[in-house]
Amino acid sequence: MKSDSVVVTGLGVLSCNGIGREAFWKSIEAGQSGIRPITRFDAEDLPCQIAGELRDFDPEDFMKKSVVRNWNRHVHQAVASSRLAVEDAELKSANYDSERIAVGIGTSIGSPDEAYQGHMHAMETSGYKKISKLASSAFSGHSATVHVSIDIGIRGPAITIASGCATGLDALSWGYNQIRLGLVDAAVVGATESPIFPLSMASACSLGILSKRNSDPTSAMRPFDRHRDGIVLSEGACTVVLERADRAHARGAQILGEIAGNGSAAEGGNPLILDREGKSLARAVQRALRMSGVSPSDIDCIQAHGVSLDMYDQCETNAYKRVFGDDAYRIPVSAVKSMIGQSYAAGGLLGLAAALLALNRDIISPTVNLDDQDPLCDLDCVPNFARMNDVNAALVVAISFGGTHSATIVRKAA
Repeated sequence: MKSDSVVVTGLGVLSCNGIGREAFWKSIEAGQSGIRPITRFDAEDLPCQIAGELRDFDPEDFMKKSVVRNWNRHVHQAVASSRLAVEDAELKSANYDSERIAVGIGTSIGSPDEAYQGHMHAMETSGYKKISKLASSAFSGHSATVHVSIDIGIRGPAITIASGCATGLDALSWGYNQIRLGLVDAAVVGATESPIFPLSMASACSLGILSKRNSDPTSAMRPFDRHRDGIVLSEGACTVVLERADRAHARGAQILGEIAGNGSAAEGGNPLILDREGKSLARAVQRALRMSGVSPSDIDCIQAHGVSLDMYDQCETNAYKRVFGDDAYRIPVSAVKSMIGQSYAAGGLLGLAAALLALNRDIISPTVNLDDQDPLCDLDCVPNFARMNDVNAALVVAISFGGTHSATIVRKAA
């Protein structure tokens, strides 16, 4: 491993089936879904009444009441997951110059309902002068990045990224490049999403993409299954700490894996219809492989986007066949969203978390609810039970709105 290689030394996870990386791993290894009936609001009038809520998350466990009161849920989640990652990495004991640490947090929609409802009521009842002076900032997706940098005390480059479901992997790629270019020694990168509010749910229902399995929520997310009927939205956040390999080794840090390469590509076709042939997704994966210097034959597992929509599942399947040829049938394909739902911006990094944990345990988490596999998605999708498997290199994929695709290669560090 080169001295300027980029490694992961900390991981902070907020998922509907586990808070913290060990709780998350315990659930996904056991195939436990965190999807339940919605409690955040009355969803009785919606065809989809289930979601992946962070039921065990209390923001006040991680931040002051004033931060909780004045800022929105996606900010709370970002700060909490970043704290978990920084503590996991023991980053504060590394004595890095704060100006040599970057922070990049992404969100695709944030939590606009909280900002809108309260401040709109104040304006309608008492006029604009009664709106909180923090209102305009609370609307901003950048507020998550701001609060993470303040909470940790980071003074280096800072950015907010919004690229739909590819956001998390794109934030990871940005942090990776900051380190490889020598601009910083470490980066705290993550993504946060809180889409469980009436308009978000209703708009997804209008599009017809949400599952209607209200009576059996844990079975609702069914990637690659013939009987899938849509996605389930979820809250979530994931943050990773990246460091130069030589600096991480010198301080005796734990190393969860090496970020070997990243790739992205766009279809440039239709905002709603995905290319089922997977040509652009294949290009993103091929670019990640080229950057990493990893051979397609060296990939031991794929953490798929696996979002439980036939168009997306078929796009992935065909992309993997394009890239890996006959080897595509050899590589286990796992879809962690079968257990945690679709958390938009955070989904790619939660997939990365599952891949990193697989690297460290040589166990691949399952794709649950895969009872009758779609014959058009005929790869080895690790149905229903975790699998013992040597994992030295893994591919993580994210597919976003409008056919924008991102891919990351992670491998065990030497």
